[in-house]
Amino acid sequence: MFLVAPAAAGCNNMSALIILPMKTPPAKPPRSKRSANKEKTRRAILQAALALFARQGFQRTTTRAISRKAGIAEGTLFNYFRTKEDLALYFFEQELTGLIAWFKNNKRLQQASLPEQLFALIDRHLDGLRPYEDFIGAVYLRALQPSSRLSPLSLASQSQHLRYLQFIREVLARAEAAKEIPAVGDFGAIAFGLFHLAMVTYWLQDRSSGKENTLALLDRSLKAANGFLNRNQWDW
Repeated sequence: MFLVAPAAAGCNNMSALIILPMKTPPAKPPRSKRSANKEKTRRAILQAALALFARQGFQRTTTRAISRKAGIAEGTLFNYFRTKEDLALYFFEQELTGLIAWFKNNKRLQQASLPEQLFALIDRHLDGLRPYEDFIGAVYLRALQPSSRLSPLSLASQSQHLRYLQFIREVLARAEAAKEIPAVGDFGAIAFGLFHLAMVTYWLQDRSSGKENTLALLDRSLKAANGFLNRNQWDW
């Protein structure tokens, strides 16, 4: 579950060229500054879209409404995001980037046991998704369509999945090096990725107060898996 396109804008002031023919045209801003401005616009569009998704749903929100909310022309919106699915992919890309940065900057968590680290990762992710629960549910349904760019089988989403799996593989590799778990290789990262997806699905259906059932299931599952890996037995 973890998910844009570039845009450009310019103007041609011919009158200025005629009146001041010898004036040196202004230099283009550094590429890094242009990139920063583009990213700022992308995030503004995303925030406008999320506000509308929360109010009227993913399906009923139009690109025209998003562009109006973001204060840009609809054509400009398409320069950044061709479809609402591209917006969703960007949302998940930002979530993944934030999750990885949060984990790597959390020194206390780096010293915790593997089950604690994995619990914190999923809990943090679910907490970030909480304000957009209806949007996430709609996106999950859309991702079931084979032709959707949100489908796990689409090339558009696979780069994010690979980035996520590589990150989880690094977390597991450190636990392997510390002899906390036996070697699980890439299979361990893939298995955890499927488990993470299952927990998000369960979370979407959880109607308990504060999603307590999800957190309890997450805690039991990780402890059971850790026990199985280390003692070859389930401790549910």
